[in-house]
Amino acid sequence: MLMTETNQEWKDVARDFASRKLQMGTHWLEGEEYWSNARMLAEQGFLGITLPEEYGGLNQTLFDALLMIEELCKVCPTSGRQVYHSSIGIASFINHLGTEAQKKLYLPQITAGKLFVGLGMSEPEAGSAATDMKTTAVDEGDHYRLNGSKIWVSEAHLADLFVVYARFGNTGRTSDIGAILVERGTPGFTVGVPEENMSGEFQSALYFDDALVPKENVLTERNAFKALMGVYNGVRLGFAAQTLGITQAAFDRTVQYIQERKQFGKEICEFQGIQWMVADMFMQLEAARTLLYRAGMAAANNKPDKHAASVAKVYVAEAAKKITDDCLQLHGGYGYSKQYPLEWYYRCVRAASIAGGTVQVHRTMLAAEVLGRKFDQRK
Repeated sequence: MLMTETNQEWKDVARDFASRKLQMGTHWLEGEEYWSNARMLAEQGFLGITLPEEYGGLNQTLFDALLMIEELCKVCPTSGRQVYHSSIGIASFINHLGTEAQKKLYLPQITAGKLFVGLGMSEPEAGSAATDMKTTAVDEGDHYRLNGSKIWVSEAHLADLFVVYARFGNTGRTSDIGAILVERGTPGFTVGVPEENMSGEFQSALYFDDALVPKENVLTERNAFKALMGVYNGVRLGFAAQTLGITQAAFDRTVQYIQERKQFGKEICEFQGIQWMVADMFMQLEAARTLLYRAGMAAANNKPDKHAASVAKVYVAEAAKKITDDCLQLHGGYGYSKQYPLEWYYRCVRAASIAGGTVQVHRTMLAAEVLGRKFDQRK
């Protein structure tokens, strides 16, 4: 798959920067360490790479962002995630759907590394069944009154602004769903206690108890679910790029390790069984990268095709799980030890089969496309 000269330049710039400036990551950065890293990336112009220049971005393509995210995640996953969030991640909702006033207010703060935006979509009874969400936004004149809750909001403790999916009507249909921007500190809005997940990342619940949000904070109301998910497909590819970068880091460490580790008087790479495992992992990485790049290259207006995004998301997620598991196996006891990074890499990529829609849900979507039929899971 051919990349343009510009694409290759971004990939090279990210790789060079990571090798010179970033520390090999074996945990997610937190606190001042997180914000210091964000400021460093902002000074390099890496944050908001896909955002318009008038807001501090570089107006590059979604594919350029994927390349950069992947390269940074090979060394420091937090850095790759910060580039993701500020470009094709949650910031992209404001970029694609926001008003001019919203863009002027929030995007420059994001590209400067001063603002993190969280996403409130999943609810206790609306995970894979996202359209079952119950959070409501009721018209109160110059405000909307929000009631409901969200769960699994990643890094909510870092965020001062949230994109919140809500129902702006009471028909019970998907057409009621839109999104609104809610700032931390809004009366009636509470961010729950951070809870640590398997990878060491923190997630929180969001609670809305008659929270009054100004109407000028509305991103899009009613008949907007398709538009919201069109942006969210870019989010899915961004997460896949992070997963691929982390998986590549695990593979690279393993290739080095099996040429150094000796058993029975020779390097363990001399054993044919291990050679076949390495070959399989290499092929899986190549296939995953090809599918991700294809989806990124074909994105129109930085919004990827939903089916191409699903194919890439599912394949990358499952390949990453298998590859990192094999990498851990080849490290033996060292792979299982928390003193070494392999077990963390495995824990990080495991989320890819769940986040952004489970691989089972995406398979159902793809089957519907292949067969030309709609499948209602509620029947």
